[in-house]
Formats: sequence, C-alpha cells, structure tokens
Amino acid sequence: MRTFGTAAFAVASLLLMAPWSYAQERPLPSTPIVLAPVRLATAAQLSRDQEQELAKWLDAMIDWQRQEKRWRNEPAHNPYGKIVPRKPRPATPDWLEPYCRSLPPNPLAPPPRDVDHACRIVAGMHVDIEAERIRLQTQTARANQEKVTHSSFLSRLHLDGLWSTTSSDIRYYGLIGSHISLVDVGRVQFFGPPGILLLRMPDVSGSHQIRLGYTWGMSVRLADVRLFGPTKNMTLFLSIAKCWTFGNTYDRLNPGGFDIAGFSIAPRKPRR
Repeated sequence: MRTFGTAAFAVASLLLMAPWSYAQERPLPSTPIVLAPVRLATAAQLSRDQEQELAKWLDAMIDWQRQEKRWRNEPAHNPYGKIVPRKPRPATPDWLEPYCRSLPPNPLAPPPRDVDHACRIVAGMHVDIEAERIRLQTQTARANQEKVTHSSFLSRLHLDGLWSTTSSDIRYYGLIGSHISLVDVGRVQFFGPPGILLLRMPDVSGSHQIRLGYTWGMSVRLADVRLFGPTKNMTLFLSIAKCWTFGNTYDRLNPGGFDIAGFSIAPRKPRR
C-alpha cells in the first residue's frame, strides 16, 4: 500500500512539472526595434559658379587686406613711390553670408578650406577693426604692467676671468673667481659681499705664486651673449674692483689693496 502511494505521488509530480518545463523551453516573443536613419550634419555643396566667384573674392580680399595693413595710417603708394587711390573693399557675394550662417556648428564633414576662410572674413567684418586693435593694445599693455618679473638668484652670480691689475708697477693676473651682485643701477651692478679671485702674482724670489684674493667693486653690463644655447642666455660684464690678499710681501707695500679689472659673465636676467 505504501509502494502504491509513493508511485502515485511521483506520477502526479511529473504531470505538474511538465507544463512548467514546456514553458521554459518556449522562446519569448520578440519586438523588432526600428532605428531612425542618422542624418549627417554636412554643409551644402556650392555650385561651380559660386566656387569661381568665391575664389575671385578671396583673392581680391587678400590684396585689400595687404593694402590696409601696409598703408594703415598713410596714403597708399605704388611701387614707384607715387600716391595712388586706395582700392575699395571688395563687395561680399550676396549668397556668402547666409551660407555661412547656415553651416552647422559641429559638422562631421568640415567645409572646404576656402569656404572656412571666407566665413571667417565675413564674421570679422562685423567688428570695428580699429576699435578691436586699440582694445588689444590696451589689454596687452595692462597685462605687461601687471606681470611680475621674478629675478633669479643665479642672474646675480658672476663668474670672473681674464682679470689684470690696472697699474703697470706690479702685474697681478686674476685667473678665475666669482662674486655676487646686490644692487642694480641701470647697467651697473654693485657687489658688496667680497668676491673671491684666484690670482697669479710675483713673489720676492722673482717667480710667481698662486694666491687667493678678495674683491669688492662694480660690474657694468656690456651685452647679452649666447653660450651653449639657442638664444642669448648669458650677459657679459666689465668688472672693476679693489682686491686684497694676505700673507704676501707686497701686501705690506699696498695695505689698501690694489685696483684690478676684468670680465665676468652671469645668466641673463629676465627683462620686460
């Protein structure tokens, strides 16, 4: 009896699961999706007559703009120097301005180069060129006045060389040295902390010795030069200084030091 009940329960379960399995195997109904055709934002094509008219107008505008740029505030002259009447501004084709307004803002296919150039010229005609030029000059001048120029420390660090005493009694030679300028007065720079200079100087035996000297004086800017760079990146100076040494026989003869002059070079200071 228990076996019969179990078999009946199994048959009933199979009958109940059959519709569910069939529903799972049936494909779901699909709904087709229709996509609208994409319209490319392109500019209208010019006719052959319009292309020829546009080319002639661009050539005439280039000549007129060249004349206005060269003879902006004075009469126009011919190649022989004679005053000639100014060429009037070429008349814009009637269809050009409406065509430029009809161009899409972000076209997938950009217009031809001549058309883009012509539309830029047409857009600029609605601007007062003289007023715009004055506005740009004023804006540039104001920006230059408000711009802060930072002076680098390296532009005050001088490398000294080819120095010699100005007196012919005893000749000292400055081989290499360095000093730091503090105050700028026009083209002149004064250095206050003593600079150092390696000297070749005579001794009492008639030979020469290498001594270290201390300099104090000024440097005069000569010119900007190019050194290991594509542009003028260094400045050449003529330096005149007072020099002192210690522990030499001639130091007792010149307790106030001696005059020495030579050249120095420093990184070019940024100028406005």
